[in-house]
Amino acid sequence: MAKKPIEYMRDCVKEALVKGSQRGHEFKKMRHSIIVELKRLGYDSSEVKDKLIEWNSRCERPLGIGDQKHQLLKYVDWVDKHDTKLGCKALEDYCVGKDNCQFNTKISAQNRNTTQDLPFDTDQLEKFLTERFHADGFGMLLIIKALRRFQVEKATGPIIYIGYRAISSIIRDKYGHSLGPMDIFRKMQQLIDEGVVKLVAKGKAGDFSWQSNGYCFCAWRHP
Repeated sequence: MAKKPIEYMRDCVKEALVKGSQRGHEFKKMRHSIIVELKRLGYDSSEVKDKLIEWNSRCERPLGIGDQKHQLLKYVDWVDKHDTKLGCKALEDYCVGKDNCQFNTKISAQNRNTTQDLPFDTDQLEKFLTERFHADGFGMLLIIKALRRFQVEKATGPIIYIGYRAISSIIRDKYGHSLGPMDIFRKMQQLIDEGVVKLVAKGKAGDFSWQSNGYCFCAWRHP
């Protein structure tokens, strides 16, 4: 992957890299964020370590040589061995504001372009679900609507990271119906079995927060 300039970083991470960070939670979070962002931009491990050492020198209380080895350099090696990603949600405490963030503006525009149309006919899907599953089919359709609404409003791109409780809240607040998380879980499995939705990323605990399941819409066709 060709290396991209620092300007392609999330603005809050770029700002921290240039200005340094306070010690404690901010230091640990920005350490992780800088590594993941530089990796995403194509920097190799040696370059990432050099950037981290430069960043450390600008921090409120820079680490000494010994601590740099254990808390910076070895942490880069740890990240190398794990599939680490970084969403804006994990950095919301340091966000410069979505409207002011060049990274957010660019990614949102890209995501909207890639998800302008659903890969299936919604009228055909609605007819199929209601005929085959009756009342459950209506609930399944509400889940599809909630996923689509979240995808468009949040500009998530093809993969929609969302939990059952969030889906339940959207259905309650936007469509006036009540579906509990367990009911959503069962209906989501039916949608997956029917090839309407695909689970592409299973939720897991991350370094700073829980990552929800990731779903995408499939190119479903009426059987």
